[in-house]
Amino acid sequence: PLLLPLLAPPVASQLAYTRTPAGLVLSHCVHEVPSGAHVRAKADGRGLLVSSPGDPESGDPQSEYAIPPCDTHNGTFPVIIGRTKTVQNISDEARMRGVDALPADYDGWLQYTAYEDDVGFDSFVGTFTVPDNPDRRPQILYLFTGLQNIDWIPKVDPEPSRQFDIIQPVIQYPADFGRHWSVKSWYVTLDAGALYSRELPLKTGDVVLGVMNRTGSDSWIVSSTVQSSGKTTTQKVTNERLASQPWAYTTLECYGCEDCSTYPKDPVKFSDMTLSTAAGPVKSFAWKKNPKPQPDQKCHEDVQISDQTSVVYSFQ
Repeated sequence: PLLLPLLAPPVASQLAYTRTPAGLVLSHCVHEVPSGAHVRAKADGRGLLVSSPGDPESGDPQSEYAIPPCDTHNGTFPVIIGRTKTVQNISDEARMRGVDALPADYDGWLQYTAYEDDVGFDSFVGTFTVPDNPDRRPQILYLFTGLQNIDWIPKVDPEPSRQFDIIQPVIQYPADFGRHWSVKSWYVTLDAGALYSRELPLKTGDVVLGVMNRTGSDSWIVSSTVQSSGKTTTQKVTNERLASQPWAYTTLECYGCEDCSTYPKDPVKFSDMTLSTAAGPVKSFAWKKNPKPQPDQKCHEDVQISDQTSVVYSFQ
């Protein structure tokens, strides 16, 4: 009789995870969107629609397309991997393949500040400086401001058991294309994964203006502007879960930071930060330093809180 080969199920793609500033996300769930694109939840709640106005400078045409929900292989693989060896509700298949274990190069949020306002924020605006290049290349180094709907910290917390999102303007080293700094505007969910706007290159000494502004009851604009050139990379997002964003952060996160040589020598200064609610700017509040600390530090990472408008990250 003719013997046919037994084909294994197509799970290889589900085993690939991509480094993002919100933790490790299934690779097929990480998407670049054109700057200026509007990302909104589909009416049936399954996936997202992306509308791009087009950009004559880059040659991007006007377009609209759908992003399907993340394929977790019938719940076998989590969209985001959380704390090592404590993943809940994970299949035996995934656990045998090591999906419940974070990779050795994921260092997590090494330093961060947090503030919660029960009312929820309508705006988070601030600037951050671009330091020198590290002597040695880490896998990827992120610094950002961000707003979340729940207090979830990658690596120290299990992956969220409820709907999750974060919006964040982010500088990173190295850039996707080249050994220099760059900036993107990110939006990360648990069903459609992570979306980022087109990368803009940065140079040492640049200052980035990061903006997260509410534009509707469940809509936001996330933008990152290089002040020296005026260039901006932006995405607009609309989703019911964005109705309340009560958690604000500044963060240092790394993958593959081994020692002091994989950090810059210059500090990164977050300045002129303003948090606002529907009632206006929050007049007085105090950042909390590392409420859930990551114990495995790589150098002399520290964050100094000057006041509610200014924090400084240092590495040496």
